[in-house]
Amino acid sequence: MNILSFSYCFPNRENPDWGVFVLQRLEALARRVSLQVCAPVPWFPLLTARRGDPGPVDDRLNGLRVYRPRFFYVPGFLKDHDARFYALGLRKWLKVVWRHQSPKILDAHFVWPDGVGVALLAGRLGLPYAITLRGKLYECLKVPAQRRQCASALKGAAAVISVSSALAQEALKLGVSAKRLHVIPNGVDRSRLYPRDKIDCRRRLGLPETGRLLVTVAHLGHRKGHHEVIRALQGLPDDVRLVIVGGPAQGGNEDSLMKTAAAVGVAKRLILAGQQSYDRVPFYYNAADASVLASYREGCPNVVLESLACGTPVVASDVGAVRDILPVPGAGAIVFPREVAQLGEALRQVLDRRWDPETVVEASGVKSWNQVAKNVHAVLQDAVNTSLRKDGNAKHKTF
Repeated sequence: MNILSFSYCFPNRENPDWGVFVLQRLEALARRVSLQVCAPVPWFPLLTARRGDPGPVDDRLNGLRVYRPRFFYVPGFLKDHDARFYALGLRKWLKVVWRHQSPKILDAHFVWPDGVGVALLAGRLGLPYAITLRGKLYECLKVPAQRRQCASALKGAAAVISVSSALAQEALKLGVSAKRLHVIPNGVDRSRLYPRDKIDCRRRLGLPETGRLLVTVAHLGHRKGHHEVIRALQGLPDDVRLVIVGGPAQGGNEDSLMKTAAAVGVAKRLILAGQQSYDRVPFYYNAADASVLASYREGCPNVVLESLACGTPVVASDVGAVRDILPVPGAGAIVFPREVAQLGEALRQVLDRRWDPETVVEASGVKSWNQVAKNVHAVLQDAVNTSLRKDGNAKHKTF
């Protein structure tokens, strides 16, 4: 089976760790099937040039063939038309690829703009397509025009893969058939994420060797709930410090967090590590006594899975796939979003408990990307087989 996967969120020269979870799933899937990747590059005159070179149109990354065709978009305007621009921009490119690669199914990794755009392209080719649902869907549900387009694309998909039960429920509300809906949470790279010595990791990162550490791995955008964690830190013992690993995003920055920390008297207990390479992140999980994610919204937060794979318990807000992937009380605690008092109490209880890393790993049941790829492969193969039985020997359409 030959698969052509689409994802606007994918590592590139400017952002080597952007969309690394998509890359990891595709790497594992490529060990089972023939697969190419389309990572479209938004293009607008002058603005694109200032953002830097996205790399060659035909690229190689970790053994994957990656195409990076451009599609037109208008920054800040006409957002309801992004998926249509996506499809229009890729039509000529896909026509050539289709003739030479003969994909059996198109595989979109986000519902917007990938899923809606791919649905339009697949319709012209007469090919089945699959869409993976991640947290991006929640943004689209708030915009009527995007909601309608997403619903249409999802209902027409041969398969819909949801990374959480909560997202799957949203898909059902949009009219997706339960027979074509599959819940497959993300996995982890077990070659990087495993328990290590806590003190060694702290020394490697230059973190305090004494006292207790909480770690949050997330960009500094407001919806990640950093301000709530900082306020909860105020009520914890003085030996507890908070390490935040992440860079500025969505209006959030270090100055804002430091102002909040100073206002509640914990500035000296807040460590802002900035954005770190993916290879260094496992050391932060292992250096911590617990990790925390107080997000207001998520799809399947890989940081929870990654922390559990390292044997570090997690306190996370009840959003997205958290209930699917975080067993409590065996591997941490789940709290309501934005509830500082409840968050603080949960952190206190988790920090006061002695955790064995191997026991946390076992309790979590976190899957490797190879296991995830096996499940995804089965879904995509069934979608192709069903399409073949339905269409028989009908010829594919042409552009």
